Amino acid sequence: LKYCLTMSRSKRQRFQSSVLDDGLIKDCDIAFEMLDKQKKGVLSRQESLRWLRCMGFCLSDAELGGLLARTAGDLPDYEYTQLCETLEKNVAVRGVDTKKLQHAFAVFSTDGCGSKISRDDLRAGLTGAGDAMTQDEFEELLDLCGASTEEMLDISSLVQRVEKSVAVAPS
Repeated sequence: LKYCLTMSRSKRQRFQSSVLDDGLIKDCDIAFEMLDKQKKGVLSRQESLRWLRCMGFCLSDAELGGLLARTAGDLPDYEYTQLCETLEKNVAVRGVDTKKLQHAFAVFSTDGCGSKISRDDLRAGLTGAGDAMTQDEFEELLDLCGASTEEMLDISSLVQRVEKSVAVAPS
């Protein structure tokens, strides 16, 4: 395995950037290596979307697909440099839009002032926003955000926890 990783990495040039720091470029490289299971030096469209999520993009498949198409073209596969260039050109949209998230949570809130949300209101809002969520999935989500024991959630704190837990690329 170490040989495969070394061979694959040595065939690819290290991406140079004046926008992305060395730590993020290292994360780019590691995530690409993990997703490029066949060691072809390209990722499928679906793998590329996963790669962008690893880099901190919290967007839908359609939004990420549009971002890729605008930056690198609408292709079936993407090379490492194409993905890094996409990241570099769109670094401003990485992460969670905290204002939108705070507003969405406040809409779900029934406390009258939009500063706190009950677990039940949050689950109802999340379930109404898309696919039904099982109780186990909901508990796992709260656990990821460090809010698994709270009945009433402070919306500002929850938004900060979501941003910290979900939108940070792994090192």
